[in-house]
Amino acid sequence: MKFLRVAGSLIILFCIAFTIFYGAGKISEGKSYEQPAEYKGVLTLWHIETFEGGQGSRKQFLLDVASDFEKNNEGVLVMVVSHTTVSATKNMEDGIYPDMISYGTGTFFGGMKELSVNLDFSGGAVGDKTYALPWCRGGYVLYSNPKLVTKDGTYGKIVISQGNSNLPLASLCLEEGLSFSEIETKTPLEAYIKFVEGKTPYFLGTQRDAVRFSNRGFTVHSKPLTAFNDLYQYISLTSTDELKLAYSEKFIDFLLSENVQKKLPKIAMLSEFYDNTYDLETLNLMQGVTGFSTISAFSSGELIEDIRSNALNAVNGDKDALAKIKNVLILP
Repeated sequence: MKFLRVAGSLIILFCIAFTIFYGAGKISEGKSYEQPAEYKGVLTLWHIETFEGGQGSRKQFLLDVASDFEKNNEGVLVMVVSHTTVSATKNMEDGIYPDMISYGTGTFFGGMKELSVNLDFSGGAVGDKTYALPWCRGGYVLYSNPKLVTKDGTYGKIVISQGNSNLPLASLCLEEGLSFSEIETKTPLEAYIKFVEGKTPYFLGTQRDAVRFSNRGFTVHSKPLTAFNDLYQYISLTSTDELKLAYSEKFIDFLLSENVQKKLPKIAMLSEFYDNTYDLETLNLMQGVTGFSTISAFSSGELIEDIRSNALNAVNGDKDALAKIKNVLILP
């Protein structure tokens, strides 16, 4: 019995030693340990909306693009933060700046860097340098109710969808061949409701209304306006950190790439640089319109108010007011 206890102890000791000196090596053999990605920093992207989108969320679209970008750039994170013009201005006054800004006209901020992306857009240029590019756009559309339109083809009453920083009346007065006997401006939702309630045969809206009509099953005729457009969602570079500046520009290049731009139908927004196909025919018609005149991406709120005032006079036949608008336009 004593012999068996001694033999058993020796076997146990052998197993322990074997495991320590040989088995451990075999366990680790073939196993690779990945080094953690080198942390490069967090890129901050402020997102400011000044006009209605199509459907869904432009911010969520940016978040999805940021997620894809992070997968291809280990150690880099992109934080998308919603702002209003007021809150963004207040932050900058307090010395807080983002690395990038997504914004519409009427939200001019200083400190923007020249973009080296291989694209250009007249509305985002100063001289021969580009400081802003539209990562998506909308457009103005003349909608008509076929049940109310007169057979003689003359235009009667129209309701205008007027957003806070937008210039639909400028679009209307610059479009050739349009003249209405009665013009009324309302907020986007109020204008839409008045039209669908049959209180006016014509309605000047945007891509958002095409989605609303589709969801409601409301039959309309659509004519995209072609002369003027200010419904651009721009992206600009504002980073002051050398490393973040490089990755921010890389992100902007990614956002404006064909692969990402082809995803804009998900939010019913249009691409300035690539042709997309949509489920709604109105959006397909809008995507096909190019060569708009516009105003600078860096236009001040005061300039926008001045254009709006002149447009109101111009639609009522004031030729001098129309000339003043044309003097500040940027041609394609």
